[in-house]
Amino acid sequence: MITNTTTDIIKALADDTRLNIVRTLAKLDKPAPSCDLVASCASFLKLSQPAMSHHFSKLVDAGVILEEKQGVQKMYTLNHELLDSVGINAYKL
Repeated sequence: MITNTTTDIIKALADDTRLNIVRTLAKLDKPAPSCDLVASCASFLKLSQPAMSHHFSKLVDAGVILEEKQGVQKMYTLNHELLDSVGINAYKL
């Protein structure tokens, strides 16, 4: 199990792109497929798919979002338990 420090979480959220990804997931409030998130965030933020993948990877590594593979699709959801444990309410970001 990976132990994430508060610093790791804050660093992951300190980037505007990653913060926008978290805000998007908070609005959806349900697991979302990577293709939908990457497409909507990439077009809104004007970033390439590889750049978006990099940002998703940083959020997953920090534990801010959870990644679950379903067939060939990756599903992402916010890790509310972890965020709550460090005093971050994703709905208020």
